[in-house]
Amino acid sequence: MAYQQMPANYYNNPAYTGANSAYPGGTGTPMNPYPDMTGLDSNLPTGTLMGKVVDSLNKAGLGSVRVQVVGVNPPLMTTTDASGNFTLSNVPQGRQVLTVQRNDYTNVNGNNNITAEVKAGTTVALPQSIELVPFRASAVNGFIRAFNNFKQPRGIALATATNNLYVVDVVGAGGLSNYDHGEIKKLSADGGIIDAFGAPFSGNRLFSTDMFRLLKRPNGIAVDTGGNVFVANTGHNLVRRYGPAGQWLSNIEADFQELYDVAVQSTGDVIVSDPGSGALVLLDSSLNVRVPNLMRMPANGLRGITTTNNDDILVVNASAPAGQVIMKFDRYGNRLPLAFGRIGGVQPASFSNPTDLAVDNRNGDIYVVDSGNNRVQRFDSEGNYLSEFGSFGTQNGQFNAPWGIAIDNEGFVYVSDTKNMRVQKFAPGRSVNQPALGAAVPFS
Repeated sequence: MAYQQMPANYYNNPAYTGANSAYPGGTGTPMNPYPDMTGLDSNLPTGTLMGKVVDSLNKAGLGSVRVQVVGVNPPLMTTTDASGNFTLSNVPQGRQVLTVQRNDYTNVNGNNNITAEVKAGTTVALPQSIELVPFRASAVNGFIRAFNNFKQPRGIALATATNNLYVVDVVGAGGLSNYDHGEIKKLSADGGIIDAFGAPFSGNRLFSTDMFRLLKRPNGIAVDTGGNVFVANTGHNLVRRYGPAGQWLSNIEADFQELYDVAVQSTGDVIVSDPGSGALVLLDSSLNVRVPNLMRMPANGLRGITTTNNDDILVVNASAPAGQVIMKFDRYGNRLPLAFGRIGGVQPASFSNPTDLAVDNRNGDIYVVDSGNNRVQRFDSEGNYLSEFGSFGTQNGQFNAPWGIAIDNEGFVYVSDTKNMRVQKFAPGRSVNQPALGAAVPFS
């Protein structure tokens, strides 16, 4: 009798597992997914199968993962070595299905159908690594890790081309004349500090021209497509612009009174939130004012701003009427219909001192830092509430006055946890094609 490969839809097909099944278990009890096939495989030609199992977050090889061929009896399995590699010998020829398991990891969706075509007398290598997700990151926006070595991290931005992270850090809070001077720290996606600039003694710029262009009470930050860095230098009421290497380039001044945040469109146009004057200012790529105020309502509560991948503008306005705390404009400053949120309370889409927001450009999800409630709320592109994460405290995944937020190309979320003196990294909310799980509740 030839080797019997189980049907591809075996596990979900009621013809094999349900109450109408003609097989054993047809009374409603699911069949054993590995039927007794003792002796059926031993006479088949065999080959060798090789592959690798990796951590889905850092792509490092995973040891001690059990790898098993489905439906072969006696069981055919092995364990990955320290580098995540495995070799299975004497695998029956034909299309084979694998399962992988490690106690502190969970499978990604694609692992439900790991297949390989085994040929007799040959060695076959899987074309791609098998990925497993750490349990700590398997939940929506689960905590990944914390980046330390900060004093008071505030604004945070990502360079899309390199995935480097830029963080505004107020390193001299108080001190001489209560100056509150800051610097910009440039990090890799894993938290390693690559560079620091903007302060007189940061990085390799000792006694450089930065001594004469100190950052005073800096807040928001943005990075353009060329890697230039824009910093809302609140203490001097201007935006400082730095080159990709951290060198000062120029200042942007437009009668700002207490600017808070800055964002840059793909065209090079710049948006500045200035709650001191109650204005949301749009400048062109030559840094000339194009629209002096996008708002048509009280705007002294202006806070964080961000742009989408098609250059639409999203803004937080903590002084807006109910239903308009989060608003959207097109790239030219025209108001778009999207608006949601209210100030006060802890219910979904209610905020206490919202400070910043970011968009997951893979799926349009909107994340808002609800600083007064020490949490981050997530909404879909229509403003429907999906989920939230965070609470007050010092443990991993908790916050004490979070300030800024950024999302990288793969959906990982970075939040500056100001009073805990760290930046925290969280797993993506959902994949590109995954439904928006959660209680989708519209708020107007």
